[in-house]
Amino acid sequence: MNSRLLLSSLMLGILTFFGCESREAKNEKPNVLFIAVDDLRPELGCYGVDYVHTPNIDKLASEGRIFFNHFVHAAACGPSRSTLLSGTRTTDWDIFKTIRESGSKPTGIFSLPQLFKENGYRTVGIGKISHQPGGVMDSLQTQHEVPFSWDVSFAPVGEWREPWSAFFSYAGGKARTSYYGRPTNRSLPPFEAAEVDDEGYADGHNAAAAIRQLRQLRDSTFFLAVGFYKPHLPFNAPRRYWDLYDPESIPASDYQQMPENVSSDLSLHYGRDSYEPRGTYTWPGDTLGWEITPEREKILKHGYLAAVSYVDAQIGKVLDELTRLGLDENTIVVLWGDHGWHLGDYGIWGKHTNFDIALNSPLIVRQPGMTQPGVAAHGLVETVDIFPTLADLCRIPAPMQLEGKSFKSAMENPEAPLKDYVLGERDAWGVLGKTVRTRDYRLMVWIDKSSGDTLEINLFDNREQPLPHQNIREDQPQLVTDLKKKLEAIEQERTDFFSVL
Repeated sequence: MNSRLLLSSLMLGILTFFGCESREAKNEKPNVLFIAVDDLRPELGCYGVDYVHTPNIDKLASEGRIFFNHFVHAAACGPSRSTLLSGTRTTDWDIFKTIRESGSKPTGIFSLPQLFKENGYRTVGIGKISHQPGGVMDSLQTQHEVPFSWDVSFAPVGEWREPWSAFFSYAGGKARTSYYGRPTNRSLPPFEAAEVDDEGYADGHNAAAAIRQLRQLRDSTFFLAVGFYKPHLPFNAPRRYWDLYDPESIPASDYQQMPENVSSDLSLHYGRDSYEPRGTYTWPGDTLGWEITPEREKILKHGYLAAVSYVDAQIGKVLDELTRLGLDENTIVVLWGDHGWHLGDYGIWGKHTNFDIALNSPLIVRQPGMTQPGVAAHGLVETVDIFPTLADLCRIPAPMQLEGKSFKSAMENPEAPLKDYVLGERDAWGVLGKTVRTRDYRLMVWIDKSSGDTLEINLFDNREQPLPHQNIREDQPQLVTDLKKKLEAIEQERTDFFSVL
């Protein structure tokens, strides 16, 4: 009788123990692995492009939720990352400057990594997450761009010695620039295909550092952000990634002309002369300002695709290690492109426009135990929505000042209704370009900042093929009026919203 009672008590204790363990595991907050990729347009296998070799990103998409209509707020690295990290729409690349220079930590949450740090997460940033590689403002990596937010933030420098040099790395320790008070070397070519291994360029070092961090973090609750540099110019990648492509099978852009019915080239603002490759790199045997001929276009796009495949391989290494360590079962993985890139589209090579080509970028989110993995969501989402979504998925209260909306519902149901419109801005050279995009249309309004005068209005039909290419403002005056009023109303809402915080 006593032995039976003892056995029953033991069994009850064991069941209670495992029941508690199960409940604790269920209530455990998930880790976050955030992967940022510079200048990555949605020209990937998982986005329906069959000539691009991206098996690792494609696999992630098959296990998660791929968003076909994700838009950044500004098609430039710094502002897009400021929007991501602050949860507010901005064209400022250094939105945290005032906090950093004050040296005083403000009350409340002001950045995405800080939110996780304040909620018990170990926060680590590698490579380029904010504008500065390593999230640091100096070559010694001592002054942090986003203060009070990272437990650890750095950029592996390898043979390039400094973060910006690593960002613009060429094989053998060469670099286009260091960005720390020394002049830019504009004589280097916009591409390279050296016979080196993956660590012959900086992203191989970023992947290796991420793997080391995962091993160190395996017993922690963590927010690990890894920012890869490619396919940002220069289009440098080990030769074997170039060899994945037959140059003759690489298609040119479907539409290389300036859009029709535009009175000026404001819609191509800043990108119009393809300054990014032509003014900061030199074609071999030529001079600055070189012409982009059809033959050179093919080489440039080949280089871009090789760089995409190279970074895909580095992402695969990190994801494989996450799985090997058993961390994938409790880790949300986000892959985000900071903006798109024109590869000859509208005659532009670069970013810095308000077209979909520049503002539309990849977004893939994989959540453990999610329903309908691999099914795409086609609703409109923005980079500004990522901050509140991650807070929502990790069961952390989001701060009040966030402008975005959680798309957790789309993680549960890919057909869940999302937004009616997304916004964008381009602020440069005294001109402010504001844009609102609905499912079917994009309105661009170009404003002289000094006078406040409207310089030009463009309206494009997103359904046009191969790309939206006609300004249909004169054909749709009521739609222009309605969308312009929407932009004005949104601006007033933003003013009212921030005035009461």
